[in-house]
Amino acid sequence: MKKNLKLIINADDLGLTRGINKAILHAHHNGFLSHASIIAGAEWYQHAIEEVVKKSPELKIGVHLNLTCEKQCSAAEMLGNKEGVMKSSFIQLLLKPKSAKFLKEVEQEFEAQINTVLKDSIKISHLDGHEHIHIIPSFNKIVKKLAKKYKIPRVREINESFFGGIAANRSSVNFENILKWILLRFLSLFNENEEKVKFHSIFSTCKVNDENLAQSLENNQNEECLEIMVHPAISDDYEDGKHLDSRFREFLKAPERLIEYEVCFNQKLKEYDLA
Repeated sequence: MKKNLKLIINADDLGLTRGINKAILHAHHNGFLSHASIIAGAEWYQHAIEEVVKKSPELKIGVHLNLTCEKQCSAAEMLGNKEGVMKSSFIQLLLKPKSAKFLKEVEQEFEAQINTVLKDSIKISHLDGHEHIHIIPSFNKIVKKLAKKYKIPRVREINESFFGGIAANRSSVNFENILKWILLRFLSLFNENEEKVKFHSIFSTCKVNDENLAQSLENNQNEECLEIMVHPAISDDYEDGKHLDSRFREFLKAPERLIEYEVCFNQKLKEYDLA
């Protein structure tokens, strides 16, 4: 019998590399991956449209709003370098003075990214942010405004419980992820949250495995819907990310990319309906 909890198994970074695109395609068609968040302007965006989205009519596609890498989709002047490539970190964006001009350009870029996806005849199921930039309160207001304007039904919320997250990741939780949870939960206090979909993955950031997945499912049985965020990639294509900064290249080479790919095939997920 199916459990009452519904699941969203969401792969971030669609379009960032060919290896990510291939992993998402296989995990959706042969596993339990139900959603993916695409980066408009990414080097492998068009490959993602042709080889993943068009071949996967049941895969729900969101926009992975991005200000930290890859090329801009707008003509904004304050977000990228002379070539229009964005390289800011989350902390740089958080601490940057939020002038009216800067926030106007952020909105211009986010809207351009949404329209890039819409022009490819994709029905957008959700919005979230690359490296969680959409949680920054001034950005979150813009994201909620655009979601309402374009009738996009869901914006990802970071609402993972502290004790539940610790319990699910007791063997691997680290100080860095505790600090990340504190920062994101603090920033979330300033956002208008609906709390309809619970979130799992801050305490296991980019390291979701069979063990912490099983514990998180158990911890959230009383919830209506749970989003599991994964970052799968197939190892033989890591080199197609060589245009990215070193921190992203190291991320792509990590063995956790293949582990998170394999999580998408975990047979425990058969016990749940996908949202």
